[in-house]
Amino acid sequence: MKFCLLFLFCTIFTIPGLSQNPENELNIQTGDLNEIPVKNDSLLSNDSTVVALDSLSNQNPADSASKPPPKGDIETTIKYSAKDSINFSVDSKIVQLYGDAKIKYGSIELEAENITIDYNNNTLSAKGKVDSTGTKIGFPIFKNGSEVYETKDITYNFKTGRARISEVVTQQGEGYLHGETVYKNAQNELFSIDNSYTTCNLAHPHYRIRAKRTKAIPDDKIVSGPANLEINDVPTPLWLPFGMFPAKNEASSGVIIPSYGEESRRGFFIRGGGYFFDVSDYFKATLTGDLYSKGGHGINFNSVYKKRYAFNGNLNFAYTKIRLSDQIEDESNQNDFRLTWSHNPESKGNSRFNASVNAATSTYNQNNFIGINGDANSNRFDNVTRQLSSNVAYSKTFGNSPFTLGISARHNQDIRTREVDLQLPSLTLNMGNVYPLASETGTGPGWMEKLNLRYTMAGTNQITNNVGRIGADEAQDSIAPFDFDNLGTFFKNAKNGVRHTIPLSTSFKMLKHFTASPSLNYEETWYFESLIWDLDTANQSRAVVVDTLSGFNRISTYSVGTSFNTRLYGTYFFKKGKVEAIRHVMNPNISFNYAPDFSDDRYGYFQRLENENGDELLQSRYQGFVYGSPRTGENASIGLSLNNTLEMKVKAKSDTAEVKSKKVPLLNNFGFSTSYNLVAEEFQLSNFSIRANTSILDNKFNINFNGTIDPYVYILDSINFDTRGRKNVFQRRIDRYAWNNGDGLGQLSQATIAISTNLNPKARNKDNTTNNAIQNSDLNQDDKDFLLANPDSYVDFNIPWSLRLNYSLNFSQRGFEDSNTTQSLRFSGDFSLTEKWKITFNSGYDFENKDFTTTRLGITRDLHCWQMDFNWTPFGRFQSYSFSIHVKSSLLQDLKIDRNRSFFDR
Repeated sequence: MKFCLLFLFCTIFTIPGLSQNPENELNIQTGDLNEIPVKNDSLLSNDSTVVALDSLSNQNPADSASKPPPKGDIETTIKYSAKDSINFSVDSKIVQLYGDAKIKYGSIELEAENITIDYNNNTLSAKGKVDSTGTKIGFPIFKNGSEVYETKDITYNFKTGRARISEVVTQQGEGYLHGETVYKNAQNELFSIDNSYTTCNLAHPHYRIRAKRTKAIPDDKIVSGPANLEINDVPTPLWLPFGMFPAKNEASSGVIIPSYGEESRRGFFIRGGGYFFDVSDYFKATLTGDLYSKGGHGINFNSVYKKRYAFNGNLNFAYTKIRLSDQIEDESNQNDFRLTWSHNPESKGNSRFNASVNAATSTYNQNNFIGINGDANSNRFDNVTRQLSSNVAYSKTFGNSPFTLGISARHNQDIRTREVDLQLPSLTLNMGNVYPLASETGTGPGWMEKLNLRYTMAGTNQITNNVGRIGADEAQDSIAPFDFDNLGTFFKNAKNGVRHTIPLSTSFKMLKHFTASPSLNYEETWYFESLIWDLDTANQSRAVVVDTLSGFNRISTYSVGTSFNTRLYGTYFFKKGKVEAIRHVMNPNISFNYAPDFSDDRYGYFQRLENENGDELLQSRYQGFVYGSPRTGENASIGLSLNNTLEMKVKAKSDTAEVKSKKVPLLNNFGFSTSYNLVAEEFQLSNFSIRANTSILDNKFNINFNGTIDPYVYILDSINFDTRGRKNVFQRRIDRYAWNNGDGLGQLSQATIAISTNLNPKARNKDNTTNNAIQNSDLNQDDKDFLLANPDSYVDFNIPWSLRLNYSLNFSQRGFEDSNTTQSLRFSGDFSLTEKWKITFNSGYDFENKDFTTTRLGITRDLHCWQMDFNWTPFGRFQSYSFSIHVKSSLLQDLKIDRNRSFFDR
């Protein structure tokens, strides 16, 4: 607020020729009113609306040249204008600008209906007026860069830099400062009497914090004495002995006010209190804690960081200690933690590091809230998450060479079974396509020049806490606790290996319309131990026993093949009707692949044993190893696949009523695939895989279908029930095709149908835009997944209604066994009762359990500068509700009323 710069333009009125020109521009460096001679008759008649100074013809040019004029304080061009008139009185040294007066000096602007400059008193006054209809017009508006001050009138002393302002309104950061009377000193500090502060941008705000006296330090803070909160001009019992409000445009460190409440399970609580650390423009963090009266506490650390053009990310850690019992003598506790880390590179250098970590104890989701950005107060939590996974990777490209090195660590965790798998570390070395026979100008049309090979080396070390099967039940495994006590055992039992893959391929045209692509694939696996199988001859059952033999093992496998593909088009034109044509595109593919039987004794990869019944047992020396065993059985198969697309062209009227044609997809994709093994002794034909995708009703519904058809016949031997009433089916799959028995193409053994839509086109487009924004945001991956899976987390009042539907059906059956069908319907959306009222809902129905999934209802009211939210989970395990009225501005985010009842209080 540099008022002094604005009013140091006294010399502009000592320049001759000033008149009623509505806009004038001066660029002067000298001048004092008393040093410029003027004629006594310089005033023109009695009309004071025009002031003209005679020319300087009476001055002695020699004297002017010999005595340079004194240098003034004006440093840049001054622009001024008035729509009515500009009046300058030399005797009284008063300048008056009438009618939409404006003055601009650099970045400073002043606008008012009337502006008066008094050089005798070194003051400037600006004021507005009231027109004949009683409307206030032309009241002073002062602008200094981005700062804007709206006033009733202003008196400014441009010598001392002090000012008195009446009824000023100015924006300080996110807030607005209203003052009945404001005094400004030479340091641009504002002292207000009868002041109010608000974040509401209305002339008459919905709420304000009123104080008798305040002091505003520009770009720093606003300090007040005793203050009282008023809502719609009604004082509330909320008083503050003093107030301090930040007025900076940048972030700063500060205390985070906690929330408080009560739970039946954990007692009274103080939650989410702590400190925000504004370390720099590139790193910010929050450290908050929770305390519970019945025992227990929690610590949350959340941080974001960014280095421009290099990387960005966030790191979040949460630790909680929850008491498990309300009994005083029972001091058992549950300790939980959760760690998320997301790191994303922004540059495309030779090396890249990225991380996506999401790990937690298996009981964290049950005992703690999971909210957006780790907000413990959020009522949104994930009660169905079962799988957690992490990946930390580093990759490097070696100059202009085709080689790329990658090192990563992976983590997979099943919360329900508590099984944890780690790949620590994983190493890959890739060589891109190399054309050894290509000419210097690049690959040519010949098959030799298109001949290319690649190389991939992959090595891994897998660690798991699944130590093996318990008893004869294949579904029951021994899951050891994943802790530091067992970590040494897990590393000792780790599975590791190295695999090398070299594919060689080329392509060429054949019979003009076909493309042939022959290939050779060589694979070599290195293991550092092997299994030795034997029969326990001391036991009458002659059970199979196994031992581990350390040592280097090299397993080589290979396969050859070729494929032929082409593209067929068919179009049918209609002579009448709205449909002009239907186009069908087919992409058939025929392939042949051969691989020998690697269970043959000459390879030494398997052992053959004979049990007590004389039956031969084939056991792999690498069973259960990280890259598996070589495949058994010779394979010489012919593969067949066909993909189809179907679309039509229809007539449609444009906005200009002009008839145009548009394409309408009927089938985005429809196809099947299968294969036939020429050398297999039985079951030569593999299952048929079917897939389809389409959009219907002008792309309102998207439909996906995947299915598997088993072409063979099943023979039922017997059916019985065990002591628990479970049905056991004994059946055989025989080498006979179903169509030979009149059973059609075969049995549908597996099928999945998924239908999704948002019935509002505007909301559908908004969802796509929002999803892209979420994917490109700085949120961690877990929060991104939550927002993508819960689009009702954000409310758009510009869209009157939205309805999202997702239906899925899964079917499976094997022979005469009972079919297993699961269906689920999930629906979510919102609709506006009025322009400011919005109702949101999120629910679903599980057809298998015949019950609704977790259902959430919400009501949101836009109160201009306030917002009201009510969220309710009416039934189920997570029954709860929350109610909140809060100021929208983040500056006063703790000015709110909350009432919560969590699912712990059921």
